[in-house]
Amino acid sequence: MEMLSLLNEWWETGSISREKAKPYKRKVFEVIKKTFFKYRQILILTGLRRVGKSTLMFQLIQELLNKVEPRRIVYFSFDEAVEDPVRILEEYSKITRIDWRKEKVFIFFDEVQKLRGWSSKLKILYDNFPSLKICVSGPASLMIHADAVKNLAGRYFSIHVTPLTLQEFAELYYGKPIDNFNVFESTLKRVFEDYIRKPFPEIVSWQELVRVNDYVRELIIEKIVRSDIPQSFEKVNVSLLSTLTELFMRDVGMVLDISALSKEFGVRKLTLSEHVKLLEFSGLIRIVRNYRPSVRAESRKLRKVYPMHIALSFSYYPDLDKGQVFESLVCSSLGLKNYWRKTGREVDFLKINREITPIEVKAKEKLNKQDVKNILYFMENYGVKQGIIVYLGREGVLNVKNKKIKLVPIHKLVFKFTLN
Repeated sequence: MEMLSLLNEWWETGSISREKAKPYKRKVFEVIKKTFFKYRQILILTGLRRVGKSTLMFQLIQELLNKVEPRRIVYFSFDEAVEDPVRILEEYSKITRIDWRKEKVFIFFDEVQKLRGWSSKLKILYDNFPSLKICVSGPASLMIHADAVKNLAGRYFSIHVTPLTLQEFAELYYGKPIDNFNVFESTLKRVFEDYIRKPFPEIVSWQELVRVNDYVRELIIEKIVRSDIPQSFEKVNVSLLSTLTELFMRDVGMVLDISALSKEFGVRKLTLSEHVKLLEFSGLIRIVRNYRPSVRAESRKLRKVYPMHIALSFSYYPDLDKGQVFESLVCSSLGLKNYWRKTGREVDFLKINREITPIEVKAKEKLNKQDVKNILYFMENYGVKQGIIVYLGREGVLNVKNKKIKLVPIHKLVFKFTLN
């Protein structure tokens, strides 16, 4: 396995190149580092393709090189070849003369989803060789979680890596820290249109939108549809996946009507449902369900479909409606799973933790009575004290009929993916 030495340059040089461990560290890196060094459990990094999972692994390796002997760190990408982990480690021992079965070794497996039965194989390593510390990555959180939950219960921590926040995009774009929204608000607004089309580290500085769109479509969407999903699941109709993907990217926030779509595409409803689920598993789309107090009722109908990030839609359709763009940004930034519709009224999203917070999205600077009508109705009928409107105006608070509606600028929300 000649590539093993090539992939682990630090065995010879004692260091890792800047091309791999890039100087800029994403905000999630501190969480990753703390989790990796504090706990024995396997660390799983998940997220969409091209969000920088491999770079984060290499940055973690760079941190390790300051603490341990370089030959105790082994990296392997299953993008290069699909090999059994034990065979990789046996080859590692031959090259480095370190007995991985007895000595402390730090293992990094990239694109692990390409290895069939990967979680059961890692379970054996984790259970039988306590001196091993393992970190793995894969492109789709739900695909990985489904396998990991089954075989690795109690043996792993998972950290999801999102596309860039507006703060991270601006820091990469300008090459300097941008740590305060209010101070840098005008600067952030200048790059907002760029940001929503290319929130991936590698293409922040690209100026040609044609190249940007090709990158997102070919290296993210088509890789997932034509490679990741067929390799991970059986009986996949790639043509149907592609057709559904284009539909969902165009009709952002569309209501999912399985019966109508099955007739339109000439496929069985079960087949269509399974392929929609595959797109959801892959991390390309997010399903948002109509809220009802009964879980059974909410999952049955009136589901909406959003791209995991609006940049995916832009790669197909550059001239999207601003309302669709803002809705999708709010949905992906906050990881929202519910909205509400009943008797002709609708609230764009609900954030459900211990309490329910209704969220409306408006692509405008000034609000009127009609803009608060539905959110106010929901708050009054469900006993909710606070709601949120995300819009283009200034930050503030509306107090209407003893109800508090917080006003959040869209730029501030995507600055750090938070409502605070």
